[in-house]
Amino acid sequence: MSAVNRKVILWGLLCCVWSLTGFGADEAPKYHTTFIVDAVPANTPHDASIYLVTDIDGWVTDKAERKFQRSPDGTLVLHLLHSSDTLQYKITRGTWSSVEARKNGRARPNRLLISTAPEQTVHMTVESWEDISSHSYTIYMYFLIIAAIQGLLLVVAINTIRNQNKTANSILSVLLVLITISVLGRASTFDPDVFNWEPKLLFVPELILFTYGPIFYLYIHKLLVIEVKWSRIWPQFIPFLVQFALYLPYLALERQTFIYKVLDKELFPYFAITGVLALLFNSAYWIICKRILAGYSTQEHLNEKQKKYLRFLDYVLNIKAIYLGLWLIVVVIYISGRILNTDLLYISENLIDVLWLLFSLIIFALAYYAVKHPEVLREKKKYQDQKINQDEISSIKNKLIKLLETDQIYLKPELTLESMAHMIPTASHTLSRVINEQFDQHFTELINTYRVDEFIRKVEASGDSASFLEIAFSVGFNSKPTFNRAFKKIKGCTPRQYFKEVHSSDDRH
Repeated sequence: MSAVNRKVILWGLLCCVWSLTGFGADEAPKYHTTFIVDAVPANTPHDASIYLVTDIDGWVTDKAERKFQRSPDGTLVLHLLHSSDTLQYKITRGTWSSVEARKNGRARPNRLLISTAPEQTVHMTVESWEDISSHSYTIYMYFLIIAAIQGLLLVVAINTIRNQNKTANSILSVLLVLITISVLGRASTFDPDVFNWEPKLLFVPELILFTYGPIFYLYIHKLLVIEVKWSRIWPQFIPFLVQFALYLPYLALERQTFIYKVLDKELFPYFAITGVLALLFNSAYWIICKRILAGYSTQEHLNEKQKKYLRFLDYVLNIKAIYLGLWLIVVVIYISGRILNTDLLYISENLIDVLWLLFSLIIFALAYYAVKHPEVLREKKKYQDQKINQDEISSIKNKLIKLLETDQIYLKPELTLESMAHMIPTASHTLSRVINEQFDQHFTELINTYRVDEFIRKVEASGDSASFLEIAFSVGFNSKPTFNRAFKKIKGCTPRQYFKEVHSSDDRH
């Protein structure tokens, strides 16, 4: 029998099988495709049944008619009659947990067949199986899990410290919990067993996209004690609510149906569009937060604690800037691939992995800063029960600065906290609080700082015409020991050492 006759007979038999199985009742098959698996992983069980899973079959994983047959040369062969010129497919060992994967163990995209002739042959190689792959991404998963655990420990630590800044720390805790959940959700997507157990965990990393910006914005206001109305806060979460509403129908799906939707890439447009919009959304918040910090830093007489707050927030925003830059690169690569019709999935996925690593570093950065500068998470217990609004604090501070810089009341040796409070006027304990919180000093330190600065100015102006002690008395000090102690505490050396260093520095220049 000639080769042509054998092919005609085979074609006729396949058509009979097609009609007997009930396929093509509405439309006769137009295409005959021969699928050949040239090689499977070495760790494939020797008695495993290998199946072709397609979208035209509803992604059934163990359909008897789609079982490959082993040929004498060791390859696996399957003949498929189909009426659609385009179909998506994968290779499995009969279940979704044993579906084929890429060489690194990660889920591979659906294979795509576009028929251009009535008969064709497709050769392929199975690189690995999801359930028995080596999982080279284990280290990556472990890092994300460790970051998530670190986040939970940091939340506990923040909420157990003494004299904590409750409002700001509560907001920071919410942000850390969301970051932790998102990082854990990302780690779970790399485990096929977890995905098959609960595939809807794919949505968990999406939680942070439209919540991080508004929550961090609110945290900045509470940490720096910048007044903000709640009526301006809640509308900022509308994008998150819209995102949740779009995903809600998918969350209500039965598990297997949801998996089929994922395989059909029905969710891909949602993830792609929200990814681009979230980049713009978070970039806008980064700019807004930077402007808030820039405006706050221009205030006069920031105390040391306020400066630490600024350094801490700037530290977090710098990490976020790198993160946003990498995110932009991912979006550009994705759009370029779509425009050029080029498969850039491998590059995009690896950059997204780096993106999540960098995002998880925010947790470690916060933990490091909290350990090194715990005062950022505290507030002074001394004043936490006293009611005073921000406008009153600003008014007292401005009047105090005028008394010191314009009226130079520090020149009076008999100056006391009570007498200064009477000049403003305000209660002495309120003035003490303002000095502590706004200048990070107590009353005596503040006055002596102005006196020492005035002493230096007068010495430089007088030359050798007056003694140090005489000038010290003229700026408000009432004894030599008091003056010497104050000068050394503020400048770190004695007056003579200070001016000797100044003169030697002038000579060098």
